[in-house]
Amino acid sequence: MENYSSITSEQNTDLKEQLKPYLQKWWLFLLCVLLLLSIALVYLRYTTEIYKADSSILIKDTRAGGVSELGALGDLGVLGNSFNTVENEIEVLTSRRMMANVVEQLNLRVSYFREGNFKTSEAYGNLPFQLIVANDLRSPKNFKSFSFKAKISSDTIINLVDEENNYSNSVKFGESFYYKGTEVAFVPTLSKIDNKENDTVVTQSRSYPEDVYKVQVASVEDVARKYASLLNVEAAVARGSVINLSIQDPVPAKAADILNQLAIEYNKDATEDKNIVARNTVNFIDERLASVALSLDSVEYRKESFKDSNNLTDIQAETALNLTNNAEYLTREIEARTQLQIATDLNNFIENLDNQELLPANEILSSASINNTIDQYNTLVLQYIRASEVATDLNPVVQDLQAEIQKLRTAIKSSLSNYIRSLETRLNRLNAQGNRISNRISEVPTTERIARGIEREQTIVESIYLFLLQKKEETAISLAVTAPKAKIVDRAWVSNSPVSPKTQIVLGGAVILGLVIPFAFIYLSNLLNDKIENRKDVTKKLPDTSFIGEIPKLSSDESDRINKNDRSVLAESFRILRTNLQFKLSALNMSSDGKTPIIIVTSTVKGEGKTLVSFNLSMTMANSGMNVLLIGGDIRNPQLHRYLSKGSKSLKGVTEYLSSQQYHASELVYASDANENLNIMLSGAIPPNPAELWLSPRVDELMQYGRDNYDVVIIDSAPSMLVTDTLLISERADVTVYVARANYTEKSLLEYTSDTIKANKLHNVAMVLNNVKQANFGYGNKYAYSYGVDKDSAWVKFLKAVKLK
Repeated sequence: MENYSSITSEQNTDLKEQLKPYLQKWWLFLLCVLLLLSIALVYLRYTTEIYKADSSILIKDTRAGGVSELGALGDLGVLGNSFNTVENEIEVLTSRRMMANVVEQLNLRVSYFREGNFKTSEAYGNLPFQLIVANDLRSPKNFKSFSFKAKISSDTIINLVDEENNYSNSVKFGESFYYKGTEVAFVPTLSKIDNKENDTVVTQSRSYPEDVYKVQVASVEDVARKYASLLNVEAAVARGSVINLSIQDPVPAKAADILNQLAIEYNKDATEDKNIVARNTVNFIDERLASVALSLDSVEYRKESFKDSNNLTDIQAETALNLTNNAEYLTREIEARTQLQIATDLNNFIENLDNQELLPANEILSSASINNTIDQYNTLVLQYIRASEVATDLNPVVQDLQAEIQKLRTAIKSSLSNYIRSLETRLNRLNAQGNRISNRISEVPTTERIARGIEREQTIVESIYLFLLQKKEETAISLAVTAPKAKIVDRAWVSNSPVSPKTQIVLGGAVILGLVIPFAFIYLSNLLNDKIENRKDVTKKLPDTSFIGEIPKLSSDESDRINKNDRSVLAESFRILRTNLQFKLSALNMSSDGKTPIIIVTSTVKGEGKTLVSFNLSMTMANSGMNVLLIGGDIRNPQLHRYLSKGSKSLKGVTEYLSSQQYHASELVYASDANENLNIMLSGAIPPNPAELWLSPRVDELMQYGRDNYDVVIIDSAPSMLVTDTLLISERADVTVYVARANYTEKSLLEYTSDTIKANKLHNVAMVLNNVKQANFGYGNKYAYSYGVDKDSAWVKFLKAVKLK
């Protein structure tokens, strides 16, 4: 149980340590979130909003299950078997040809924009004027889009400006003019209001908007291509015939108008396709009626002439008895001859038929297979006509359709030939049977037989004429009652909220990004940062080495030296350092032996603050009443003179003492101006052989002088990694204060320190971390050394800065 609690405590500690760098930079998270939220709000304010319009239509008479409202006319044979798959209709709806019709009907090739200070928005509907383009822009070969700015100046004048082309003009409403080769004219849409009161006309003054509009004109093809790419058409369900349409545009009303007009244009196109077949059938029947009418007139004239020449009155009454048995065969012969005549005419019609002409339909033949083949042929011809409008003859789809049309035409001709031969065979059988009956009535006068032949021919021609008239009426009914192919299920509607940009997503993304950016920055900074930041970085690398103090980072306006009765954070940190150092000295039994301790202050490299630590540690001990000797042991790069009076850099010191027997140590010791208990021996002149000087026997004399005359000796030594000076005198030290600097000393340099300690090159090492930020003090103590120091909070400092407190 204790082990579990220990593990849990360690995990919590590790989690806190991992979160600590981020919690310390809470203000960075807040600043970044506020900044990105501000950017997001500006983006939402000035970004053009995109709205989505949706509609749905039902395609009738499709294999996917559409329902026809003309089913009641099916028994008349006027509907045929024309079916189209939903996939084909989707291709038609998304075609540029269909969208071009929509663009022309809504005049979308002319766009109007209202310019603001930061944002230009498109204006649609309820405009004070409209631009009419006279030229046909369907063929944009020589047409280039253009734009200019327009503003109404009076009831009749509108001003035009094109800054790019240095063009300006004032034109009248309704008066056409040419701009870049295109004839255009402005038409006002704001009308005067005339009120008649007591036979007087009161004309209200008209106010015009002060807005400046940018008018942009493009070709129909370019605009159609643009909106066709934005249009989304898909089946509502897999096996249904309902199609959903949607389009996105910055102007909601325009998007809705495009979808509604697209359904109208689709119905127009489908109705036109259906009427093409009906009109071609009517034309064919009219041609045949004219020919049959001539034949009928000729037969009737022959009958009249025959009766006149033979003085006949009622041949039918006289021959009724003899022809009773022949009635059945006559009926069948008439039917066969009728079909033979129609089949022959249809076969002749096909001989001169091209790929874009349709065959007569409406089941004019009694052969169901031929009628079905004709319907399939007409369907392919319609598809070929539609494909030819958007593609050339080299297109694979067009070539495939041509091949299918040719194949069906050959099949129809072959079927008609077989059908004609079967009719001829049938007629031959009927004639043979009729001849046998004629033999039974051979006593009938020749005149009666001739008359009957004339009447029979008259009946056949008359039947053909009546049949054609019937089919003409049926086709006319089909042409008159053609219903729209698409039924509108839902008219276009636009949601109140835009689809882009998404306000919640943008703001949420800004908040998330505002948290992620500083998190990633801190994480990468910590990941790439190889500098020491706090005491834990030191203790992890040197777990067996004493850590006796942290020196806070000073601001630019703070002094780096300690004075008497100093209550600053710096002074408190050195008091703690002095106390911890005394504990370490006590562990060495220095006080019981009455031996003056010698303390060496060193570091790994230059710039880590060993001189600052040496002087302030000396001052702290001197302030406690101890007599302190501070020796400038760094004779290669002296820095200790900074803490004495001006001009002290030229004073003699350690170098002169070690190199010459004529100097006594007391002659080179100078009293400090800051405290009478502190004496300083400077480094002196920079020698050419510093390592050899530290091997001099006078080093021991200098140490003994310090032990004899002072309570503690502190040596400001050279960096141990750069030179050997410190290692040469380290065995004379009782304690080695090793200084590292936060955010300066690399963590890898602690490896050198560890190796040096393990090799016993330095004795009784105690680590000190200099320049530590207040937030990084060893145990996470945010109060640091501020006890007893009256210090303004950040909020009070801010109020003082803005002079509110």
